Amino acid sequence: MDGIIIEKDIRITVRDGALIYADLIRPEGSGKYPVIVTMGPYGKDVHWAKRYPLYNETDQGPYAVWEMPSVEFWVPKGYILIRADSRGTGKTTGKLDLLGPKEAEDFYDVIEWAAVQPWSTGKIGLLGISWYAMSQWMVAALQPPHLAAIVPWEGLTDFYREWARQGGIYNNAFTKFWLQTQIVPQINTKEVISIAEEALKRELIDDWYLAHSPVLSKIKVPVLSAGNWGALHLHLRGNVGGYSGAGSSYKRLIMHVGTHIGPFYSERGKQEQLRFLDHWLKEIKNDEETQPRIKLAIRRGTKLEWRNENEWPLARTKWTPLYLNAQQHSLQSDVPSVPGELSYNAPEGSCSFLTAPMNEETEITGPIELKLWVSSSTKDMDVFVALRQVDISGNEITGIGPQGAPVPMAIGFLRASHRALDNKKSLPGRPYHLHQKLELLIPGEPTLLDIEIWPTSLTLAKNERLRLDISASDQYMQVLRHDDPEDRSPERFAGSNTVYTGGSQISQLILPIIPPKPET
Repeated sequence: MDGIIIEKDIRITVRDGALIYADLIRPEGSGKYPVIVTMGPYGKDVHWAKRYPLYNETDQGPYAVWEMPSVEFWVPKGYILIRADSRGTGKTTGKLDLLGPKEAEDFYDVIEWAAVQPWSTGKIGLLGISWYAMSQWMVAALQPPHLAAIVPWEGLTDFYREWARQGGIYNNAFTKFWLQTQIVPQINTKEVISIAEEALKRELIDDWYLAHSPVLSKIKVPVLSAGNWGALHLHLRGNVGGYSGAGSSYKRLIMHVGTHIGPFYSERGKQEQLRFLDHWLKEIKNDEETQPRIKLAIRRGTKLEWRNENEWPLARTKWTPLYLNAQQHSLQSDVPSVPGELSYNAPEGSCSFLTAPMNEETEITGPIELKLWVSSSTKDMDVFVALRQVDISGNEITGIGPQGAPVPMAIGFLRASHRALDNKKSLPGRPYHLHQKLELLIPGEPTLLDIEIWPTSLTLAKNERLRLDISASDQYMQVLRHDDPEDRSPERFAGSNTVYTGGSQISQLILPIIPPKPET
């Protein structure tokens, strides 16, 4: 390719003597350049079209590889790209332990190897989507000396809460789908630690889960965290939490909309990435450090408006409760005058609560908490929550899911036996559950659950409504559903679930209402 040199299957020796295979893609000539490194299990040699031809929003060149930076964009701008296969996949042999400590150590060693090569300036940056974001958080927490900046684009930071067991519930459908379609075709070893099997048998957080998640406070390099309001399957919570938890003195958060792929390869997305990496890897004095710390795509119906902010959650948030009324199936501003209850069957039933038409435009942006009084005829219950926006004609306004399909505007999950909170880490709108012990229900006894609903941004126009759905299953999420028969056995979960409202059991949805930004 004109001006670009591609060296295939370079062998990089890591600390235990193992070999990591990587491709080196660099500008032609003898200069020194900063390096962008990706490392993962998807196969560095698998062309994009052979993996996911359904996405056409990427730079579809001959060297396009799933979720990695574009060769045609980055190399002519004076960057070197390294694409490495992680252990047990592609060309690299060894035990496969996805997101495990050894994988992070290998990534560290590849970064440090790249930093001392004759074509390298010694400044290393990380950039990529999903897996190539998750692995960034992991290795940055190990603090490789030559790592200069990271751009984790739609990538989780808490393996237990955001992937393996959302709300304590085994995330089976997506995990198995992902393993079969993404990982199995690339495996070249019989030594495999299956995250599906491990997550199924480990209901509570233990050392294995902790070893597969980064310690965010140890991340010190500049961070540009980019999340997606529609990434309800894995990544939304992680990009917000990663931004908030990173120990970096310089960090920014961008929340966009679109498919899982489109925003990364969009002109807007690439210019954000380029400005950030030019500044921190090339020391170019551009306007990066004057950029707002927060950029949010505010959803207004089917349209959006970009807005700059200074903090997360927004300082001007008005935490506003809406009270559930079982008798009227409503969400209302006043506590119901009469106690009520509403029952549905598990595992297929549900109930809904609807606001009155809005008197004025109402923006909801931030994390959300549902304080829900419940009981069950059995000893446990799984609660799936969805927030839906309803227009003046009664039709739902949906978000854009990872592959472009419609999704609710926000979702949350909690297994009742996992209700114990970490009061030190819980924040307004974001209860934080310990997941360290089971507290089974006493059948028929009302119990309070504090349910985390992942962050969102939506704007209700005048006369639009907000609907809260509470369900015993989430089949509506299709491949993102939770329905493993072992994890959700009928003996434990099949029965009658009841929601209580009013009286001594006040159930309430606590919303982050955002008033208009003050004029400056």
